[in-house]
Parts: sequence; structure tokens; C-alpha cells
Amino acid sequence: MSDHGNPSIEPDGAPNRGQEPDDERPEWLEEFEDLANEQLGHGSACAQVHPIIERWFNRLMEGAPPASRPSVQQAVSCLATEVIYSTPADLLDALFDAVDEEALAIFVEHILLVGRAFEISLRNGELDDL
Repeated sequence: MSDHGNPSIEPDGAPNRGQEPDDERPEWLEEFEDLANEQLGHGSACAQVHPIIERWFNRLMEGAPPASRPSVQQAVSCLATEVIYSTPADLLDALFDAVDEEALAIFVEHILLVGRAFEISLRNGELDDL
């Protein structure tokens, strides 16, 4: 596991519902956990998948992001703006209490670039162990 850990996941991969009340957990997360547990066996989803993703992510962070044409870079910036504009106002208010709009835009672009790199790795077979 990474140094920062995930407070909602136990080391054995089982959800730790004791630290995160059910009413605060996003509904979509449970659907993904259920699907993963169906495919990998109950409680084993994160235990099996997380180390693979953590290694991939660490390698990604040590290197350069995937090469992109300037038009793709611009499109990612535009997409980040659209994501920010579609964020619920109460969430945006809380985020802007902590960071300015430029920092948030850079962070969202970073997330999109990680997602793009993930998709590329999936297509290239780098994550076939999943």
C-alpha cells in the first residue's frame, strides 16, 4: 500500500466501514466494490488490484506524462474547465476555500492525464495482470 493509505480500505482489501459512515460513502463506490468482489471473490478486490495499480501509478509519477499533440493538450484543458464548471456549487465553494481556481484546474488536468495514461496502459497491455 502507499504511504498515505486509504482510510476506507483495510489491509486485507475489505472495506472499513467503521471509519466512514455508510451515509457518507458515495453510492457508486459500493456498486464498483460489489462488481469487483463478484469477479475476484469477496474482500479480495482491493487486495489483488491495488498493489498492481499502486506500482503502475508510482512508475507513472516517476516519468513524464504520455506524449500528446498540442490539440490534445488543449482539449484536456478544456475538459478540465468543463469538469470544474459542472461541479456542484457547494463542493466548489469548499474547494475554493482551500485553493484558487488555477490550482484546481491544474489538479483536475492532472487527474485527467492520469486517466488518459491509465487508458493507454490498458490498451497497450501494461495492465494485463488486472
